Amino acid sequence: MTIKANRILLERQASIEVECIHWKTMQTDYSYDLDFYRFCDWKINSLNEEAEQIRYVLETGYCE
Repeated sequence: MTIKANRILLERQASIEVECIHWKTMQTDYSYDLDFYRFCDWKINSLNEEAEQIRYVLETGYCE
């Protein structure tokens, strides 16, 4: 993996962490709305999956 690709992945990983914090905050703030709570949960899970894929690529250097 190139240095540029590595940097791009690290930047995306950092932005995912920030985005996850925002969704978790909204999930807490609007917990009374069950549909929105579930949407936030889905979005957080999607971001966590993407972050996990990035961690795998960064650790192994292998992209499927």
